Amino acid sequence: MFVRALEAEQEIHISNQPAEDAVATVHVSGRLNKKTGTYRPLVDASGMKFASIISIDDKVEITVFREGNRSNIVVRPLRFDIHAATTVSTQKDQRLSLLSLAAGGGLGTASFLDTEHFVSVQEIEFEDDSAEVLKHNYPNSYLFVGDLRDVQNVVKSDVSLVTLPCNDFSKIGDGGEGVFNNLVIGAARILRAADSRVCFFENVPGYYKSAAYKKLQIALRDVYPYWMNPIEIDSFDWGSIAHRPRAYSLAFKTEEDMFAFQVPKKPRFLRKKLREVLDHAASKDFEWKPVARWMESFRSKAEKGNSWADRSISKTFVTKDATELQTIPKRYRSQSCSNSYVLSDDGESFRFLTISELRKIFSVPEWFSFPDFTPLLRQYEMLGQAVDGRIFKVFANAIAELLLMRPRSAAAKPEVPLSLQEDGQLSLLIG
Repeated sequence: MFVRALEAEQEIHISNQPAEDAVATVHVSGRLNKKTGTYRPLVDASGMKFASIISIDDKVEITVFREGNRSNIVVRPLRFDIHAATTVSTQKDQRLSLLSLAAGGGLGTASFLDTEHFVSVQEIEFEDDSAEVLKHNYPNSYLFVGDLRDVQNVVKSDVSLVTLPCNDFSKIGDGGEGVFNNLVIGAARILRAADSRVCFFENVPGYYKSAAYKKLQIALRDVYPYWMNPIEIDSFDWGSIAHRPRAYSLAFKTEEDMFAFQVPKKPRFLRKKLREVLDHAASKDFEWKPVARWMESFRSKAEKGNSWADRSISKTFVTKDATELQTIPKRYRSQSCSNSYVLSDDGESFRFLTISELRKIFSVPEWFSFPDFTPLLRQYEMLGQAVDGRIFKVFANAIAELLLMRPRSAAAKPEVPLSLQEDGQLSLLIG
C-alpha cells in the first residue's frame, strides 16, 4: 500500500496503487480468517510524519473511494458543524433514492430495494461489522461509519429510513429511554439535510411513547409538520410463523401527502408450518443438544428463585408441524425459555434455527448476503435485530406509490403541526 501526507490539505491518502508524490510504501500484514483461509489486511503506519495532520486526541473521518481496481482512503481530522450538515447530491440511477439512518446490517434497506422502486444512496451506521455488511451489499452507496452525532455530509434522498437503536425502549432491553444516549439532535440534523419527502420510522412500540421520539418530532416539525401516528404490527399477524411486534410511523412535508398515503392493510395468507422453512437434513450438519440437560438447568433456576423459571415453555421446543414461534431476539443463540428451538423427531434433542432458516422466516431477499468474514454469532445478532421483510416491502410499495403517483409539491407552512391517527382522526402535534 502507498501512503502520502498532504499537510496543506490536512489529509493522509492511502492507496493500493502508487502516486508520484507518495511519501512511504507500507508492507501490509494480515489476519488469517480461520473459516475462509483468506487474509484481511492490517495496516500500521502511524509514524511521527503524520502528527502534523492528526494528533492522538483528534476524532478523524475516513473516506473510501473506489474506481475499477484503484482504491483510495482519505484520512483527515473530523470536519463538523453542529449548526448545519452538508447536503450532497448524487446518483445516476433514477429510481427513488433511499437514505438509511442507523442502518444496522442493512436488512431493512434490502427490503426496500427488493421492490425495485428504490436505490440506496447512503447508509449511516455506528457498528464496524455492520458497516462491513452494508458495504458488501451496497458497494455504490455512500457509507458513514461512526457516531451519528458526528455526521457532516448527508446525501439528498427521496425517502429516509430511520431505525434508531431500540435497546433503551424494548421490554427486554436496558431501559433508560435514551436519557443517557441522546441521539435526537444528531438524527434531526441528518434528516433535515437529507431533505426527504417522506421519513419512515421503524422501532419497538415503546419507542413512540418515549421523550426521545417526542423531542425528535418537535425538532423536525417545521420541516415535517405532518405525522402519521404509530401503526403497531406483529409480523405473526401478517403471515410469519414468528412473532415480531414493531410499530411504524411516517413524517410528511405536506398535508396532501399525509392524506394520500394508503396505510397497508393486513393481507390474506395461508400460514406455513415450520417444516416448510427448515433446511434439508442431508445438506446440514446440525448441532443437536440434549433437552434433558436444558431442563435440568431450567429447574435449577426455580430452586434459586429466578423469575424466568416461572415462564411457560410451551413454545420453547417446537416440532416441524409448529405454526407459531416466539420472537427471535438478538441473543437467540443463548439458551432461554423465551426462544424457540427445533425439537428432534424423538423429542430428546433440540437445535437452533440456522441462518438460512431465519432468512426464510424474515423474508430476507435472496441477493442479500453476509461477507465470509462476518462471524456466525454476529449474523445471528444482526438478523435478531432486523425487520420482517414482508411488512417492510408492503410499506415500501405504498411509499413508492405515493411518490410516483403524486408530483412533489411545495410544502406550505401549516398553521398547526398535525398528527394523523389510525382511525383517521387528527390531533395536534404539541411540544
